[in-house]
Amino acid sequence: MTSIFALIVLCATTLLVLGNLRMIAQDTWQALALAATRLRGDGHLGARTAFAALWILIFALSYQ
Repeated sequence: MTSIFALIVLCATTLLVLGNLRMIAQDTWQALALAATRLRGDGHLGARTAFAALWILIFALSYQ
């Protein structure tokens, strides 16, 4: 029963995401553009990029 319910929830959320894919892409693009604008305006682009790369590297290495 739990597996059937989980599959129904998975299918429903997949259909919702696929149905709104254009809106999700537009919102993601706007968020990334705003973040890039803030980073460039701040003057801390190099430091924040290095910090983000460090965390990505830590998580990537922890899963290997």
